[in-house]
Amino acid sequence: MYPGAMGVSKTMKLPSEFDLIPYATGTLPGRRWLVLAPHPDDETLGPGATLAAAARCGVDVHVIVASDGGRQGEPTVRRAETARAMVELGLGEPEFFSFEDRGLAGAGVRVRAAVAAALARTSPDLVLVTSPVDLHPDHRVLARAVQSAVRRLTWGGLRYRGPAWIAAYEVTTPLRPNLLTDCDATWEAKRRAALCHGSQIAVRPYVEVMDALGLLRSMTLDGVGRAEAFFLAPAARVARWSIRQWAAEMGSAAAWRRVVG
Repeated sequence: MYPGAMGVSKTMKLPSEFDLIPYATGTLPGRRWLVLAPHPDDETLGPGATLAAAARCGVDVHVIVASDGGRQGEPTVRRAETARAMVELGLGEPEFFSFEDRGLAGAGVRVRAAVAAALARTSPDLVLVTSPVDLHPDHRVLARAVQSAVRRLTWGGLRYRGPAWIAAYEVTTPLRPNLLTDCDATWEAKRRAALCHGSQIAVRPYVEVMDALGLLRSMTLDGVGRAEAFFLAPAARVARWSIRQWAAEMGSAAAWRRVVG
């Protein structure tokens, strides 16, 4: 018996796999989406195929990139790459906050203010943001900024104001999803968009990782070759949760230990 199992009842009922991951695809709600990406390329490597499918269905998708990407490339080059990627996905011009790459934590107050202003200006039904269980600190900071902004808009989840939904997406760090989207029809568009980020794929095998994660996410889906994963929740509920609770909901082992330990 491994140490973590000490004291666990032998009769404890474990959840089935059907309780832990979807076995059918779904769709994200809303007609106005705000996509917040920590770095130039996260919008593509993460939910790119889902964004392309939404745009084809007439959803108004607005993309904002929080950092300048300067720790792994030239900011002007990365801006241009993102603009080309948006064309491949069928999206409009992206917006850039241009905070320092890997510096979102240090600019926390300004990041939260920028996110709050973007929410007020775009009035989205749905906000897509990187997950609080991601390994990259900028990704976690941006998730926290969204939660903070929504908390203020909803008075801690006590009133209805602001976006109705928040969807956390994964880039290179898997989360435990409650929604999977069928991406077969738009995966090639996502791949072409990813190839626009040439400065990045010269450094890391991002396209291969993206393809692998898309394949992994299709494992529980019959007849689907590639999928993207999300943790979708009502914004008012996310506002009421602590950041640890939100992370725990999507599978953070450390967060679970803090919440139930």
